[in-house]
Amino acid sequence: MPTKTFLPCLSLIGLIAHHSVMLAQMPPEIVNAERGKILAGVKSVPKTGAPGPVGIWGTMAFPILTAPDKDGVEIAVAAAAGYAKGRVILFGHNSYLDGSAGADHAKLIENCIRWVGAKDKPRVGLLDVKSDVLENAGFRTESFDKVETKTLSDYDVVVMNIQNVTGAEEGKAVAEYIKNGGGVIVGMTGWAFGQTSGGKELALAHGVNQALMPAGVAITDMSAFDGLTSFTARTDLPALINASSAIQAIRKQREGGPALDADAIRQGTNAIQIALAAQPPERSSLRDAVTAALGSPGDKAGPLPTPETPLTTAKDNAARLRLGMETRVLRLTASETVAAHPAHVFFPGKSDPEAARVTREVNVNPSIPGWTSTGLYAAAGETLTLRVPSAIAEKGYAIRIGCHSDTLYHLDEWKRAPDITKSISINQPEMRLASAFGGLIYIEVPSNAKETSPFSATLQNAIPSPYFILGQHSDEQWNSEIKKQPGLWAELACDKLIITLPSVVAQTIQNPTSLMTFWKTVVEAQDDITNQSAERRRPERIVSDIQISAGYMHSGYPIMIPTSAAPEMVTLNRLKFPGWGFYHEIGHNHQRRTFTFDGAGEVTNNVIGMYCYHAVLKKDWLIGHSAITPEARKESIDRMKRASDKWELWKTEPFIALVTYIQLVQEFGWESWKTYLHSFADRSFGPEPENDSEARDQFLIRYSKIVNRNLGPFFDFWGIPVSSAAKEKVSQLEPWMPKGL
Repeated sequence: MPTKTFLPCLSLIGLIAHHSVMLAQMPPEIVNAERGKILAGVKSVPKTGAPGPVGIWGTMAFPILTAPDKDGVEIAVAAAAGYAKGRVILFGHNSYLDGSAGADHAKLIENCIRWVGAKDKPRVGLLDVKSDVLENAGFRTESFDKVETKTLSDYDVVVMNIQNVTGAEEGKAVAEYIKNGGGVIVGMTGWAFGQTSGGKELALAHGVNQALMPAGVAITDMSAFDGLTSFTARTDLPALINASSAIQAIRKQREGGPALDADAIRQGTNAIQIALAAQPPERSSLRDAVTAALGSPGDKAGPLPTPETPLTTAKDNAARLRLGMETRVLRLTASETVAAHPAHVFFPGKSDPEAARVTREVNVNPSIPGWTSTGLYAAAGETLTLRVPSAIAEKGYAIRIGCHSDTLYHLDEWKRAPDITKSISINQPEMRLASAFGGLIYIEVPSNAKETSPFSATLQNAIPSPYFILGQHSDEQWNSEIKKQPGLWAELACDKLIITLPSVVAQTIQNPTSLMTFWKTVVEAQDDITNQSAERRRPERIVSDIQISAGYMHSGYPIMIPTSAAPEMVTLNRLKFPGWGFYHEIGHNHQRRTFTFDGAGEVTNNVIGMYCYHAVLKKDWLIGHSAITPEARKESIDRMKRASDKWELWKTEPFIALVTYIQLVQEFGWESWKTYLHSFADRSFGPEPENDSEARDQFLIRYSKIVNRNLGPFFDFWGIPVSSAAKEKVSQLEPWMPKGL
């Protein structure tokens, strides 16, 4: 294999970069020149898939493609680095490897291959990557399926989807290949690694990602780039996207050097946090460098976040960096002895040292994936013992401490520590573990569990928590015994939904049977109208938190709400019962691509949510939100009449778009909406749509056939683009328009 140096006179830095992140960084003019080679002829690259950010901290590492977040902080989706005699480029999603998303994407991959190969026509090996674009560009390509030294040595450049290339030996082979002069281009979806690996941690268990770390680049398990459509190719990017540059700038400021402005501080601290996300739990040179740059905090703990005194980027960056490092290390540390972190006192709370610690067996049903509640709480800093049948070990199961799984690293304000939960793979029949923050205890069941029979898990040294199960417990049991359990957080469950809230709020509940019957009916109603009853394998979850990662509430598993909304979640007999936001988020979990095209992401879930007012609450289904009153709907219609670009208005104003669906239901009834959603399982309506254009066309065709009216003019008024072919298919039906349009 031909050898090469990364840049003239700088190969020595590449050889020793992994020993210290505090060596001098490459001059900006050299970085820009190298980045210019990679981006030559590229104007922009579409966002493909759901990419995540890459960490950059090496002395010879630099970003290639970045995009600003809402605050203007640049985040990299791709980076390049020199390491010893070789070169590396990595992407935060595997879809970037084949160059198939347009001419600029193809050009970018061609440039990347030439850059890492240091020649125009390198021999290229492909691992789980399509070759069409590369072959059309004139490269000699060959696929391989085994990452080993002998195989890699056949090529000048290897392009690899490394989602499943996780072994230590594979990582060692890649590292040696690069050090000997090989060029490597890799990509993976870091945030999905926990799912694809059966719950393993990216920073601990991915051999190739760890092999890249000496070059000062790595994939992270973070997500980013929501709402972005493309990455603009720019040669000139902020130096502080590299965490080492940011660390040096912070150190110089502390030592009396140039003061950093607010934008630089945000950029630098964000880069450091992203780079830290890739680090394994043992002490690293990056963490040492951050600690040295921040200076010693002394014996007294630094400021800790609370709702009243949050840590902000404007005034608390040193404290945020320290706390961010601590929480990242604590989440990954598997030690059975961990000291309680002082921030746990504020959230999720300090357990009563006098509360009884118990040993209990809990039943686990492998046919129900996700979190199995135990009704037990782990006190911060106290060691638990878990015992499971030996047949369960190393089968993808995990033990989780804490339900507050939202991470806050990306937020400008922290009202609690940014990462307080812990999940550890169950790899042996008996395990001892501890959490620095404490929390409710769960057994995590993998979605692909092969076991068919329930099994028992035994937990020792845990605190009983309030845990009500509909059908197993009575209101009398709840009020006389269950809600008095000393655990700090409580759960109430039915087979369709589990709610998690502070025990002090749960103790106000007098009628848990009525409450959970209500929530069971809500989820069943949404399951029914969306034709998903047969799909349900696990209950939905709603967890309250003092601060969540996005929005007032957000969907997912679990659905997250603020603790301030917990009383509303458990209070019935009000005008609106629990309000709009709950049905909205559960509705998000029921959306499907067949009926939710671009622009309808915050719309069809509201239609599903409004159905709960009709079917469950037995109330006027238009009372739920001030944006759908008669006056508000009239204003939405008037705005549409005045709009110069109706489609742009429709897809950017969810409550204007919602009026479209409201008018359909008002005229044709809820049964028409239900039939439309069920039609995707009815072969007589044809195949499911494969893209947004087809989804809009089928919205018109299917709904028109269901209500026996031509809805083409109606779609035209609302600006929903559909094809002429779709309009032709319903042209024989009687046209329909509601009054007022």
